[in-house]
Parts: sequence; structure tokens; C-alpha cells
Amino acid sequence: MNIGLLKIAGLSLLLVLSRGEVSSAGLFSKKHPPGSPAPTNPPPVIGVGTNTPPPPPPAPVVPAAPGVLTWESDVKTYAAKAGELLVATVYYLTNTSPAPVVINSVVTSCGCTTAQLPPMPWTVEPGDNGKIGVNMNLAGKTGTVIKTITVNSTAGNKMLQFQVTIPDPQMERSANQQLAAADRQAVFKGSCVSCHVTPGEGKKGAELYNAVCGVCHEATHRASMVPDLKNLPHPTSRDHWRAWITGGKPGSLMPAFQKAQGGPLSEEQIDSLVEHLTQTISAQPKTNAVVPAH
Repeated sequence: MNIGLLKIAGLSLLLVLSRGEVSSAGLFSKKHPPGSPAPTNPPPVIGVGTNTPPPPPPAPVVPAAPGVLTWESDVKTYAAKAGELLVATVYYLTNTSPAPVVINSVVTSCGCTTAQLPPMPWTVEPGDNGKIGVNMNLAGKTGTVIKTITVNSTAGNKMLQFQVTIPDPQMERSANQQLAAADRQAVFKGSCVSCHVTPGEGKKGAELYNAVCGVCHEATHRASMVPDLKNLPHPTSRDHWRAWITGGKPGSLMPAFQKAQGGPLSEEQIDSLVEHLTQTISAQPKTNAVVPAH
């Protein structure tokens, strides 16, 4: 009798399950009272044990590409000439990017070096060109001098270099003396023109003397073979001065200044020098004068 009841109960249970009236999870759960809201199921878990992919992450924000400055050259070199006190160079730049570049400042490494610029900040549009001029004062400098120029912009910092080689005055002087010994007219050629020809152009009398004669005869460190005209060991005269200025002195460093002999002076300029020397220098010899070596 008990076995039959169990079979009937089992059959009833199978019928209930086959109709979907009772879930396996709620088979032995407590029934909720009539009229009360039915329990809700928990939200499904996505991506755990299922084939549903997770949502993609948000796309990253890509910043705009910075502007780029291309330089024609970032190192400039220059060989200074004797007596040259101020030299200059130019750095050329191009904005080769699709974005504007703003130059905020340009700073040189020394007060002797200056930059020529448009008003700051300076905006260089895409495809535009520009230039930065730089001057260097060479006073008191010898050898190779290197100065830097730092350009700060939205494209970053850029360091430029200006290298200048300055001849040693003493070495330059010795080389010029050797050149003049071989050809006394050499002082009117090549790089010597800037000291011995150009300063005297258009001048006469005392002004001409200071420009082309005094540079040698009145120099603080006058070469031993160059005489002091105010302390000559022999008498002078107008004819003496004219002969020396016109044709120079063969066998010495004294060149011929007359244009007809390869010099830079006109007859009118020579006459003005003769007059100036005659009036300012005694014709009598100096007893304590030092005879220059040749």
C-alpha cells in the first residue's frame, strides 16, 4: 500500500514538472501568499558563460600633430678677416607641418651676440618661411668663438650655433709683413684693401694721413721696420715727402701710393699729404732718432 502511494506521488510530480508549473529551483521553496507580487528574476550576467561579447572601449582622443620647423642649417661658420669687429649670419626656417608654429623667444648665450627678430610671439603658418639674423661683436676675441642661439617654440626647443674663427693679430701681422717684403704693393690688394685703401677714399690732408699713413706710422705697436715720421734721423723737405709718397722706397715695406704706379692716391691727394707733412713735421733730423731695421 505504501509503495503504491509513492508511485502515485512520483507520477504527479513528473506531470507538474513537464507542464512547467514548478521550476527545479523553486520546487521546495515556500509559496508566496495569494495576491502578493511575484518574485523577480535577477538580471542576466553578460559575458560570463555566454557568447555575448563585452561592449568596446571608447576610442582614445588623438591630439593634433605638433608643428615642425625645418632649418636650412643649424650651424653657421665664418672666417673673420683681420680688423673685422662685427660679423653677421642668417638662419632660415620653414614650417613643414600642417599646424602653425609659435616662436615664443630667442635667447643668445652671450651679450656680444644679438638676434634680429619680428615681434614676439611670432606665428609661422604652415608652409611659411622665416629668418633669424644674428650679429656677433668680435672686439677682444681671438681663435675660434662659438655662440649658441636657443629658439623656444611650440615645436620644442632648437639650439643653433654660430662659429667664428678670428685670426691672431700678431700672426696676421707677421704674415702681412712677409707678403709686403716680397711685394710692397701687396698692401693695396686682397684683404689689405679694407685697411690701406678704403679708409682714404675721398680724403685729403690730415684726414688722409690719419686714414692711410697713420695706420702704420702712428700705430701703437709699430713694426720695427716702419719709421716714426716725427723722429727721422735725416732732414726732410717737400721733395723728400713727394718722392716717398709717389714712388715709395724700393727694398723696404714702403709702397708707391701714386695711382700710375699701382697705388690708390690721385695727384691732388698726394699734394695734400705733402703739404700736411711739411707743415707738421720738422725738416731737421732728430739726433736721438732710431734708424728702422729693414
